[in-house]
Amino acid sequence: MRFNRGKRYTYYSSYSSSRRSRIRWDRIAIIGVVIAIIIGVIVWFNFSRIQLAFKGYSFSQQSDILALDGDEVDEILSHDKMEHITQWLTQSEKVSYYDEYEKYLSLHKDMEVAEIISTVDNIFENYVPKLTTLNYSNDQIWEVLKTAGVNEVKHLVDKQYTYAQIEPFMKVKGFVFADIDQYMEVYKDNKNYNYAVLITTYPFIIFENDTEKTYTIQNPDDILSLVKKGFYLPANYEPEDLTNPDPNKVKVASDCEDSRLRKEAAEALVDMFEAAKQEGYDLVVNSAYRSYAKQKATYDDYFKKYDPVTAASLVAQPGASEHQTGLGVDLTCQAVIDDKLNGIENSRFGYKPDYKWCVANSYKYGFILRYEEDKADITGIANEPWHFRYVGKEAAKEIFNNGWTLEEYCLNKGVIPDIKEGS
Repeated sequence: MRFNRGKRYTYYSSYSSSRRSRIRWDRIAIIGVVIAIIIGVIVWFNFSRIQLAFKGYSFSQQSDILALDGDEVDEILSHDKMEHITQWLTQSEKVSYYDEYEKYLSLHKDMEVAEIISTVDNIFENYVPKLTTLNYSNDQIWEVLKTAGVNEVKHLVDKQYTYAQIEPFMKVKGFVFADIDQYMEVYKDNKNYNYAVLITTYPFIIFENDTEKTYTIQNPDDILSLVKKGFYLPANYEPEDLTNPDPNKVKVASDCEDSRLRKEAAEALVDMFEAAKQEGYDLVVNSAYRSYAKQKATYDDYFKKYDPVTAASLVAQPGASEHQTGLGVDLTCQAVIDDKLNGIENSRFGYKPDYKWCVANSYKYGFILRYEEDKADITGIANEPWHFRYVGKEAAKEIFNNGWTLEEYCLNKGVIPDIKEGS
């Protein structure tokens, strides 16, 4: 018996083909449509919950929010996630302000939630509409609210101050809204926004404007930090980069207890000494870094020798000495040292040509004569022709060209230390 090997027969082939032909695609399509409708209905009725979930709200927060009216839910959905939504929901029914609560809290983290709510309600109900009529934009209003509370905003409205009027003062470090009227008055005479703010907020920068307030400097490493009565260095502050100027290029007096300066100042002093030497002047370091403890000992010694008024004018209070910054240096010259060796006791650096050279040239190397004779009412320190302070070349040049003290430079340029009230 022969088999036809050219054709293969499969027992199941006709059955399988018949089965496939009986699949009802129309029924599958109907089922798919029904499922899609069901999913669509589920999504429709839970769309707000899904949106809230995508914003990051927990299921319980979603439920609390969805218990609100539809418009209120839409209001919440129109903003980014509010981290404190539970607090706003439980403490205020003014859903339209929830975003404002959140934003104001981010600017005033030390305030209690209840205080945030009452403050925002008051400001936005009573004063924001009036600020808008003064042409404040939303961004400008929030710039004001970074530091302003209800009373300050009310004052702006009462005085009809525009944003253009207050903005230049707001940019000055040390600005406080409570003093805005005084800033305006000072500016009329001085025409300098920096000066108007700083002399009002920190009047003791000019020594004759005495004050009982004290501030501790938080950034003592800044070479422009103003150190004086009122602005104090921390008692434990010692610069980390103190170094002795190159002994081969900088001469140090035999009785100098510490010739160290901050690295930048030490290197600048080397340049200054070399320049002076090239012109025939022989400068000598008499004193440089002085710790808080050492300054206190010096201060106490002066008060034993002199009456309080005289002593205060001759030596800085502990924490208020530039020597502690590592930027102050007392200079003399070899001529004074030689005079004393020869028995001339009244020889003074301030009368020597070396001193005059320093006054005329020190700014080129970043130093300024810190305490001039006719500026004691500003600095609070009597004439010290030997004391120079490193401030950097740029600041030194501007101070020299304007005939300013460091105080006047800070007032006019808006340079103020980072400070914390109290000691």
